[in-house]
Amino acid sequence: MAHNLASTTLAAAVRVHFGLSQAELGRYLGVSAGQVAHAEAGRRRLPALLTLRLTRLARLLPPPEGTGPPAFVPEVLPTGPPIFAPVVLVSEPLPVPGPLAVGPLRQRQRQCARHLVLLRRDWHALAALATRRDHRRWVLAVLAGGLVPHPADVAAAAPAEQAHQRRWLAELAAAVPAPAARRPEPRTALTLLLLRLAATEAEAAALARLLAGTQRTGAE
Repeated sequence: MAHNLASTTLAAAVRVHFGLSQAELGRYLGVSAGQVAHAEAGRRRLPALLTLRLTRLARLLPPPEGTGPPAFVPEVLPTGPPIFAPVVLVSEPLPVPGPLAVGPLRQRQRQCARHLVLLRRDWHALAALATRRDHRRWVLAVLAGGLVPHPADVAAAAPAEQAHQRRWLAELAAAVPAPAARRPEPRTALTLLLLRLAATEAEAAALARLLAGTQRTGAE
């Protein structure tokens, strides 16, 4: 169960790999977030019991540091152009009943541009939330399957230690980012947002075509 990292960097490696805050790792070790920070900076050594707990997590790192599964790889989510883009609106001539006023078209074009900025901002926030949720669920699965008593680690099988691990895993599960009230889970919300992006981009493209045609007509 040997690892290749110094104890001062081991805590940081474990935190990064499992996406833990210093407070979350500290609750598992039994120390404060500040003490974890001191240990990571090399200003303070962890007691033997806490080092043993840290080593149990380090065993779940991917090789060569540990014997755990490969690191979490986030799913690549589509960013644009939206996969549902209604191209008919931007490729076919629009039926125009007569001469059009440029002012309202330009005003609506500006509104669409502002709306697209907000929609893309929301998309990035939702995508980040979905990735955090996926990562935490992956972490919980790895920890639940990996934090089992090891033959060379008799102390891990102690009832008190097992209860401590169960409480900590329950806390991590409770901290999984939740979607906002009355909002679907992130992946459904992302799909709905892509539809809104597609519709707004199609409208903006149609407005650009209308403005171009109106300006050509006015110049003739």
